[in-house]
Amino acid sequence: MQVGVLPAVTVLVDKDDHPSWTAAAHAAHDPVLGRLTVDPSPANGAPAALAHDLLYALGKRLPQGGETYGTWADSQRPALDAVAAWILTHRIGHLIVCRTDHLTTARQQQLLALRERCGIRLSLLWHRPTGPALRTLLEQTPYRLVDTLPQARAVLDRTTGHSPDGTRSAGQQATTGPASSPDDAQWITSPAWSDGVVTDRPKRAGCPGAPDLTSTKGGAPPARRQSRTPADVLAARLNTVAHPLHATALTIHAVTGADISRLALIRGIDINETATAVKVHDSTAHRRCRLYPLPTWARCLVRTAGIHGQLKDRAPDSPLFPLITAQGGEQLRLTAAGIHYTLGHHR
Repeated sequence: MQVGVLPAVTVLVDKDDHPSWTAAAHAAHDPVLGRLTVDPSPANGAPAALAHDLLYALGKRLPQGGETYGTWADSQRPALDAVAAWILTHRIGHLIVCRTDHLTTARQQQLLALRERCGIRLSLLWHRPTGPALRTLLEQTPYRLVDTLPQARAVLDRTTGHSPDGTRSAGQQATTGPASSPDDAQWITSPAWSDGVVTDRPKRAGCPGAPDLTSTKGGAPPARRQSRTPADVLAARLNTVAHPLHATALTIHAVTGADISRLALIRGIDINETATAVKVHDSTAHRRCRLYPLPTWARCLVRTAGIHGQLKDRAPDSPLFPLITAQGGEQLRLTAAGIHYTLGHHR
């Protein structure tokens, strides 16, 4: 993805390893304002450990159990792809990393690569005097040193150009790690599904992507049943899903009721540019495809699939969910079970 001129990396030099510096970094954590603080676990030797720490700081939960656990979360590149997509989706503009000096060189370089990929401000806490290791790490990267706590606090609390817009999902919270609530163990269902609007397709023409809502004839009729789960509860649960495509697929199911076979047909172009509508295909014949307006709470979650596709250079007209809908949607069903969400059938 294209990024502008990046600000220099800021190295906060806590040469005496004083707890006040780490406390200031933790206090600055506020994803709603675009600031993310991560305190990595240096002793974790898993290849994707740093990505896991970043996902946790973003409020995501890693998949639990099931034979397909390792298909992405245990692999470094797919896990970092998920991190980058969420950083861009949630408009994180400032990443603050504690104990950077304890990380391996490979993980330090992952942070520098994430900075360039997402176009974000990067502040690294270095809890010892500077030396050759730091100079070698940043020899090709512009950086500045900050060695007083008042200056460090000013850097940590700085607002960024990635301020939130009005599309932030209701489930995103300014917490370190996923918030727990008394209803986490309770299974939830989607709100009542609307019928959508049948879209026209010219004869012998391909099925176009989702248009702007103004091009449809009227809006979707109101749902025929009362909502079974409040939107804020559903959004909060879906916002803990760690993989962007899983989160998008489950959100589309929650809004439209599309079953696994219909989710498998959704392409990148079937989500319009403003993430205000999604097209769900009736079948490969595309005779009665339907356009569904997306409620405000769902737009941030649905937009992340497009961002993930751009990061992966995926063709816009290719299916979004080919892997997670394979084998009867086994991966998606595991993800749904992990957040205790009922993945029901289309009416």
